[in-house]
Amino acid sequence: MSNLSSIPTPGVARRSPVVTALLSIAILLVLASPVAAATSSSAALTIARYAVATASHERPARVVTAADVSNAVSITSVNPRDLILEFNLDVVFGFGRTILLIDQHTFANTCLDLPNAIGAAPKIIPCTAQAVGQWQSRSSALQLSGRAIAAAAARGRAVSGADIVRTNAAWHLHLVPAPTFAAGQGGTVKFASKVSFQGQPAITIDICVKMPRTAYGIAVQVAC
Repeated sequence: MSNLSSIPTPGVARRSPVVTALLSIAILLVLASPVAAATSSSAALTIARYAVATASHERPARVVTAADVSNAVSITSVNPRDLILEFNLDVVFGFGRTILLIDQHTFANTCLDLPNAIGAAPKIIPCTAQAVGQWQSRSSALQLSGRAIAAAAARGRAVSGADIVRTNAAWHLHLVPAPTFAAGQGGTVKFASKVSFQGQPAITIDICVKMPRTAYGIAVQVAC
Protein backbone atom coordinates (compact mmCIF):
# COMPACT_ATOMS: atom_id res chain seq x y z
CA MET A 1 0.00 0.00 0.00
CA SER A 2 1.47 3.34 -0.97
CA ASN A 3 2.13 6.25 1.33
CA LEU A 4 -0.09 9.28 1.59
CA SER A 5 -0.69 11.11 -1.69
CA SER A 6 1.16 8.50 -3.73
CA ILE A 7 -2.09 7.41 -5.35
CA PRO A 8 -2.20 8.53 -9.00
CA THR A 9 -5.08 10.73 -10.08
CA PRO A 10 -6.56 10.43 -13.57
CA GLY A 11 -5.39 13.28 -15.80
CA VAL A 12 -2.08 13.75 -13.96
CA ALA A 13 0.02 11.52 -16.14
CA ARG A 14 3.77 11.11 -16.04
CA ARG A 15 4.10 12.24 -12.41
CA SER A 16 5.82 9.56 -10.39
CA PRO A 17 3.92 8.39 -7.29
CA VAL A 18 7.17 8.68 -5.37
CA VAL A 19 7.62 12.29 -6.47
CA THR A 20 4.03 13.09 -5.52
CA ALA A 21 4.49 11.57 -2.07
CA LEU A 22 7.73 13.47 -1.51
CA LEU A 23 6.12 16.75 -2.54
CA SER A 24 3.23 16.18 -0.16
CA ILE A 25 5.55 15.41 2.72
CA ALA A 26 7.71 18.43 1.91
CA ILE A 27 4.73 20.76 1.90
CA LEU A 28 2.94 19.44 4.95
CA LEU A 29 5.50 17.94 7.27
CA VAL A 30 8.83 19.75 7.04
CA LEU A 31 9.72 22.60 9.35
CA ALA A 32 12.39 24.58 7.55
CA SER A 33 14.13 25.74 10.74
CA PRO A 34 13.33 26.35 14.43
CA VAL A 35 13.27 30.11 13.79
CA ALA A 36 10.98 29.81 10.78
CA ALA A 37 8.72 27.42 12.66
CA ALA A 38 8.42 29.82 15.60
CA THR A 39 7.63 32.75 13.29
CA SER A 40 5.00 30.77 11.42
CA SER A 41 3.46 29.55 14.67
CA SER A 42 3.18 33.09 15.99
CA ALA A 43 1.55 34.25 12.76
CA ALA A 44 -0.89 31.32 12.85
CA LEU A 45 -1.82 32.08 16.45
CA THR A 46 -2.51 35.71 15.55
CA ILE A 47 -4.93 34.55 12.84
CA ALA A 48 -6.71 32.17 15.21
CA ARG A 49 -7.03 34.83 17.92
CA TYR A 50 -8.52 37.28 15.43
CA ALA A 51 -11.08 34.68 14.35
CA VAL A 52 -12.08 34.04 17.97
CA ALA A 53 -12.36 37.80 18.58
CA THR A 54 -14.66 38.15 15.57
CA ALA A 55 -17.06 35.61 17.04
CA SER A 56 -16.86 36.75 20.66
CA HIS A 57 -17.49 40.42 19.78
CA GLU A 58 -20.74 39.70 17.98
CA ARG A 59 -24.03 40.33 19.76
CA PRO A 60 -24.84 37.82 20.99
CA ALA A 61 -21.36 36.36 21.27
CA ARG A 62 -20.89 32.97 19.67
CA VAL A 63 -18.37 30.18 19.13
CA VAL A 64 -15.78 30.73 16.40
CA THR A 65 -16.66 29.16 13.05
CA ALA A 66 -14.90 28.21 9.81
CA ALA A 67 -16.17 31.44 8.24
CA ASP A 68 -14.40 33.46 10.95
CA VAL A 69 -11.15 31.61 10.28
CA SER A 70 -11.41 32.11 6.51
CA ASN A 71 -12.09 35.80 7.06
CA ALA A 72 -9.05 36.21 9.32
CA VAL A 73 -6.79 34.43 6.83
CA SER A 74 -7.99 36.71 4.01
CA ILE A 75 -7.06 39.96 5.81
CA THR A 76 -3.52 40.91 4.82
CA SER A 77 -2.87 42.93 7.96
CA VAL A 78 -3.86 39.93 10.11
CA ASN A 79 -2.02 37.46 7.88
CA PRO A 80 1.03 39.39 6.58
CA ARG A 81 2.99 36.15 6.03
CA ASP A 82 0.23 34.99 3.67
CA LEU A 83 -0.20 31.66 5.46
CA ILE A 84 -2.33 29.13 3.55
CA LEU A 85 -5.37 27.60 5.23
CA GLU A 86 -4.90 23.93 4.35
CA PHE A 87 -7.95 22.75 6.26
CA ASN A 88 -10.55 24.59 8.29
CA LEU A 89 -12.87 23.84 11.20
CA ASP A 90 -15.44 21.05 10.75
CA VAL A 91 -13.69 19.59 7.70
CA VAL A 92 -11.53 16.72 8.95
CA PHE A 93 -13.56 13.88 10.45
CA GLY A 94 -12.70 13.46 14.15
CA PHE A 95 -10.78 16.77 14.23
CA GLY A 96 -13.64 19.25 13.90
CA ARG A 97 -11.98 21.96 16.01
CA THR A 98 -8.56 21.72 14.36
CA ILE A 99 -7.17 23.94 11.60
CA LEU A 100 -3.92 23.63 9.66
CA LEU A 101 -2.03 26.67 8.36
CA ILE A 102 1.01 26.38 6.09
CA ASP A 103 3.77 28.92 5.53
CA GLN A 104 4.30 28.79 1.77
CA HIS A 105 7.75 30.37 2.12
CA THR A 106 9.27 27.99 4.70
CA PHE A 107 6.86 25.02 4.37
CA ALA A 108 6.35 25.18 8.13
CA ASN A 109 2.97 23.84 9.17
CA THR A 110 1.02 24.86 12.27
CA CYS A 111 -2.02 23.09 13.69
CA LEU A 112 -4.28 24.87 16.14
CA ASP A 113 -7.19 23.84 18.31
CA LEU A 114 -10.06 26.33 18.50
CA PRO A 115 -12.23 25.18 21.42
CA ASN A 116 -15.99 24.89 21.06
CA ALA A 117 -16.63 27.60 23.66
CA ILE A 118 -17.30 31.33 23.36
CA GLY A 119 -14.11 33.36 23.69
CA ALA A 120 -11.94 30.32 24.43
CA ALA A 121 -8.28 30.89 23.60
CA PRO A 122 -6.89 28.95 20.63
CA LYS A 123 -3.77 26.92 21.17
CA ILE A 124 -1.06 25.41 19.03
CA ILE A 125 -1.12 21.61 18.97
CA PRO A 126 0.97 18.95 17.21
CA CYS A 127 0.00 18.17 13.63
CA THR A 128 -0.76 14.48 13.93
CA ALA A 129 -0.45 11.86 11.22
CA GLN A 130 -4.08 10.94 11.84
CA ALA A 131 -5.39 14.47 11.24
CA VAL A 132 -3.27 15.22 8.16
CA GLY A 133 -3.80 11.71 6.82
CA GLN A 134 -7.58 12.05 7.18
CA TRP A 135 -7.50 15.31 5.26
CA GLN A 136 -5.38 13.98 2.40
CA SER A 137 -7.18 10.63 2.10
CA ARG A 138 -10.62 12.23 2.30
CA SER A 139 -10.00 14.22 -0.87
CA SER A 140 -9.15 11.17 -2.99
CA ALA A 141 -12.04 9.13 -1.61
CA LEU A 142 -14.62 11.84 -2.29
CA GLN A 143 -13.26 12.63 -5.75
CA LEU A 144 -13.41 8.98 -6.77
CA SER A 145 -16.93 8.69 -5.36
CA GLY A 146 -18.07 11.78 -7.26
CA ARG A 147 -16.74 10.45 -10.55
CA ALA A 148 -18.46 7.10 -10.03
CA ILE A 149 -21.74 8.85 -9.22
CA ALA A 150 -21.46 11.01 -12.36
CA ALA A 151 -20.67 7.99 -14.52
CA ALA A 152 -23.72 6.15 -13.19
CA ALA A 153 -25.94 9.21 -13.65
CA ALA A 154 -24.87 9.37 -17.31
CA ARG A 155 -26.37 5.89 -17.62
CA GLY A 156 -29.60 7.07 -15.99
CA ARG A 157 -29.24 5.44 -12.59
CA ALA A 158 -27.80 5.75 -9.10
CA VAL A 159 -24.29 4.61 -8.32
CA SER A 160 -23.60 0.98 -7.46
CA GLY A 161 -20.69 -0.86 -5.88
CA ALA A 162 -19.65 -2.05 -9.34
CA ASP A 163 -19.42 1.60 -10.48
CA ILE A 164 -17.06 2.33 -7.60
CA VAL A 165 -14.88 -0.65 -8.51
CA ARG A 166 -14.78 0.34 -12.20
CA THR A 167 -13.84 3.93 -11.39
CA ASN A 168 -11.21 2.76 -8.95
CA ALA A 169 -9.39 0.91 -11.73
CA ALA A 170 -7.78 4.24 -12.63
CA TRP A 171 -7.21 5.37 -9.04
CA HIS A 172 -5.96 2.24 -7.26
CA LEU A 173 -7.38 3.14 -3.86
CA HIS A 174 -7.69 0.29 -1.37
CA LEU A 175 -11.33 -0.75 -0.94
CA VAL A 176 -12.18 -2.66 2.26
CA PRO A 177 -13.81 -4.77 0.88
CA ALA A 178 -14.76 -4.18 -2.75
CA PRO A 179 -18.35 -2.86 -2.58
CA THR A 180 -21.17 -4.94 -4.07
CA PHE A 181 -24.31 -2.89 -3.30
CA ALA A 182 -26.85 -2.43 -6.09
CA ALA A 183 -27.84 0.89 -7.66
CA GLY A 184 -30.36 2.66 -5.42
CA GLN A 185 -29.22 0.96 -2.22
CA GLY A 186 -26.86 3.76 -1.18
CA GLY A 187 -24.13 1.59 0.28
CA THR A 188 -21.15 2.75 2.34
CA VAL A 189 -17.67 2.37 0.87
CA LYS A 190 -14.57 2.07 3.06
CA PHE A 191 -11.22 3.32 1.74
CA ALA A 192 -7.98 2.51 3.58
CA SER A 193 -4.45 3.84 3.18
CA LYS A 194 -1.14 3.50 5.00
CA VAL A 195 0.53 6.70 6.18
CA SER A 196 4.06 7.05 7.52
CA PHE A 197 5.55 10.34 8.73
CA GLN A 198 9.23 11.07 9.36
CA GLY A 199 10.22 7.49 10.05
CA GLN A 200 7.39 6.87 12.51
CA PRO A 201 5.52 3.56 12.34
CA ALA A 202 2.91 3.55 9.59
CA ILE A 203 -0.72 3.98 10.59
CA THR A 204 -3.88 3.04 8.72
CA ILE A 205 -6.27 5.80 7.71
CA ASP A 206 -9.86 4.68 7.09
CA ILE A 207 -12.30 6.89 5.20
CA CYS A 208 -15.94 5.79 4.93
CA VAL A 209 -18.22 7.37 2.35
CA LYS A 210 -22.00 6.97 2.14
CA MET A 211 -23.25 6.78 -1.43
CA PRO A 212 -26.57 8.35 -2.52
CA ARG A 213 -29.65 6.31 -3.31
CA THR A 214 -30.56 8.48 -6.29
CA ALA A 215 -28.83 9.51 -9.51
CA TYR A 216 -26.86 12.76 -9.36
CA GLY A 217 -26.64 12.48 -5.58
CA ILE A 218 -23.78 13.57 -3.32
CA ALA A 219 -21.35 11.27 -1.51
CA VAL A 220 -20.91 12.11 2.19
CA GLN A 221 -18.15 11.08 4.57
CA VAL A 222 -19.49 9.18 7.59
CA ALA A 223 -18.01 7.49 10.62
CA CYS A 224 -16.40 4.13 9.92
